[in-house]
Amino acid sequence: MFESVVPSFTALVRQITTAELRNTPRDTSSTANLIQPSFPLLSLPLELRLQIHRYLCPNVYCDGLYQTPKVLRTDGVVCSPSIFLINRQLYAEVREEWYGHVYYRARIHPTGFHLHGCVWSLYRELPRTLGYIKNLDLEVQLESPGSMLWATHRKEPIGLYCCTEFLEKCARDGRMDKLRKLKLGFGVSSACLEYYRDRIGDLRADLEREMKGLRGLKGLAEVQFTGTWQGCALHNILPEETSRSSATGTLHAMTKIMAGFVDELAEAIRG
Repeated sequence: MFESVVPSFTALVRQITTAELRNTPRDTSSTANLIQPSFPLLSLPLELRLQIHRYLCPNVYCDGLYQTPKVLRTDGVVCSPSIFLINRQLYAEVREEWYGHVYYRARIHPTGFHLHGCVWSLYRELPRTLGYIKNLDLEVQLESPGSMLWATHRKEPIGLYCCTEFLEKCARDGRMDKLRKLKLGFGVSSACLEYYRDRIGDLRADLEREMKGLRGLKGLAEVQFTGTWQGCALHNILPEETSRSSATGTLHAMTKIMAGFVDELAEAIRG
């Protein structure tokens, strides 16, 4: 029975768009042959409902920061957020499945907090979505101050962009209470490399100060260091000109210090 129900139910929900549910009555004639009469989903045991929900939710990690991916499933089918709008009970059940199994990539950057194509100010209300995510791939941009930062007269550390308040707010407001797995990496600009070339001994203290909000997290099952990156490069991959330059030694030293910091952090916040 279950094998026949899942395809029918998922096909029906995928035809219901968010706009249709919110604004206009839907012509059910095209889907009447799928389930006749309507299927009593809520009468199923919770374990079976959750298995059905998983056919509608993301099941693969997408490495995209600047746009929301259209497909987050191995079968190539577009996910179905319309199910969030059916009723409150299904909303709560689907939310756990939607945000509970795959990694979501995010970045803390001078321009704000980046998450799946959206950007939030570091100094305003935290994104509600952050409170649902259980597996987070977080990248923090290290940056030396430019002319725009100096013009603000903010008393910030020279080596790191100041994200202390944001991380502390996340822990204090409980927006990361559901987090169970954390990947943590750091972005390094050319100016940052130059700054730490002669100040490498200051990096660990700067990391401790800026990342102290993460120490408010507890009970994590896994914490990993994902490496360093520069610009839009992928983890552990730097532009060729940087790799050939004398900054390579500084970068390696910084990476070693960062890895040690994340390892020590992992011991403190793992459950």
